[in-house]
Amino acid sequence: AKLWGGNLTVLVSLLGTPYFPEIDDGVLFLEDVGEHPYRIERMLDQLRNAGVLQRQQAILLGQFTAFKRVPNDRGFNLASVSDRLQSLVDVPILTGLPFGHVPTKVLLPVGAEVEMASQGREIIIMWGHMHAHEHPHSHAH
Repeated sequence: AKLWGGNLTVLVSLLGTPYFPEIDDGVLFLEDVGEHPYRIERMLDQLRNAGVLQRQQAILLGQFTAFKRVPNDRGFNLASVSDRLQSLVDVPILTGLPFGHVPTKVLLPVGAEVEMASQGREIIIMWGHMHAHEHPHSHAH
């Protein structure tokens, strides 16, 4: 599966243009900054309504930071958004991953082929590993 994605607002702004990546069976990662949960939900709904989310093997939600909570939220938060999304798409959604506009972040190899393994509620995403049949010093002549 190809690892792709980025900033949710930027990605959604590309929908319907020649610049939107047409990737099926990928692992889509998303993050954003300064966007309230209701706006994040609206953008995720736009990706879902366009059929993008349903065509992925997994959706990785990173950090959605620097928004202000208001009394009208009444407990509506990012968990509310991801729970609702999970009820609408039959694709694993992983949340709270350490990427986005945060001090400590994981490096994501955008465009790399990745593999997923799951057991129960645990999912491992692997990339850059050697397959058992490959030898580090073999090459074609």
